[in-house]
Amino acid sequence: MPRVRLKQRPRRYRPRFRFWAWSAGILGVGALAFTLPQLVQVHPISIAPRAREDVRLPKDPEKWSTQAGSCEMKAAQGPVLFVKGQNIERPIASTTKIMTAYLTLTNPAMPLNKRVTINRQETVNDRLGLLKDDSEVPLRTGMVVTVHDLLWALMLPSADDAAWTLARAQTDNHPTQFVADMNREAKLLQMNRTHYTDPDGVSHEGYSTARDLIKLTTVAMKNATFRQLVKTKTQRTPFGELTNLNQMLWQYPGTIGVKTGWTPWAGSCLVFAATKRLHGQPLTIYGVVLGEPLFNPMFADTAQLMNTAFHVPWTPLFPAKVPVATALVTTSFGKRIESFSLTQALGAYDTGEQAHLQFRWKNLGDHWSKGQTVGYGRVVAQGWAPSAWVPIQADQSYRMPWWSHL
Repeated sequence: MPRVRLKQRPRRYRPRFRFWAWSAGILGVGALAFTLPQLVQVHPISIAPRAREDVRLPKDPEKWSTQAGSCEMKAAQGPVLFVKGQNIERPIASTTKIMTAYLTLTNPAMPLNKRVTINRQETVNDRLGLLKDDSEVPLRTGMVVTVHDLLWALMLPSADDAAWTLARAQTDNHPTQFVADMNREAKLLQMNRTHYTDPDGVSHEGYSTARDLIKLTTVAMKNATFRQLVKTKTQRTPFGELTNLNQMLWQYPGTIGVKTGWTPWAGSCLVFAATKRLHGQPLTIYGVVLGEPLFNPMFADTAQLMNTAFHVPWTPLFPAKVPVATALVTTSFGKRIESFSLTQALGAYDTGEQAHLQFRWKNLGDHWSKGQTVGYGRVVAQGWAPSAWVPIQADQSYRMPWWSHL
């Protein structure tokens, strides 16, 4: 019988290093999983805005003109825009009452509802023997009124008797002590060219400057009750209906105060302020004129000063929807750039030397959506308070890969 040779199957090739290959692969995947979370990183990088040249106002000096002997125009939390004899010491008439009202409102012992009884000294209008042509409510002996009533009389019709009543009520009938307090407060506010001799400004021996009155007014206007007093046109009180002497409240839109004054020695005086919304943000301008020749024409003079002040040039530095910052996303497969833009345009008034964009970022995490707010930006310009914070949004969506969390 023929012998049949069986064909033997070929033996499979089993490399000896198979175990080591699998081991190396597992270790490699583990190392990659370990390193990926460290490679995928987000680094916000701000774009440095361009520097601006120094621009001084006014570009055309003829725009600024005034009949006043002294003047200063200043932006709230911003630069001085115009000056004329701003440091000349001169009588300031009833603008003195700004300090009288400020000390009263900041005195804890003088709440607005405190009741004050009018004594005979006020009704006979002695004023320490001074001869003057002043304004009165008038007050009557024995009348009982509140501190708030007296403040209305002080700041609207500029009642001198109300000033002395408030001074006596705070010093146990020693008004000279109140005057000393006025001078002490002036020193604290660095009103170094100011000296008070009475609480109403009738005496020509008291003096201040346009610059010092700006310092006082910007502080006083931080008090809510003071702001309410000086912007009120008319008010009904126990003395009858009182009318504010500041014609700017009727004649110039946006006026928010603050105080008139007149004596034969001081001439016509006015501390004034107005707010307008320009380029999406409010701008408040403070002004002082001292030694105006005539009372009624003074208000037209101050109105044109305000018109000039509100023409402060404004430069748009960062348009909306244009990238202002980027994030560098680095992975093991390469790099990509994510951009972020302001939702609103930001700019600066062109009076400072430099301006830049300041960032405040949220925690971006590992993902964000297009249009999502990821932070905020604001302009910081030399000589001005920082602008409001404006949201910054993502221009693209991004999600960190799942394997980066392994």
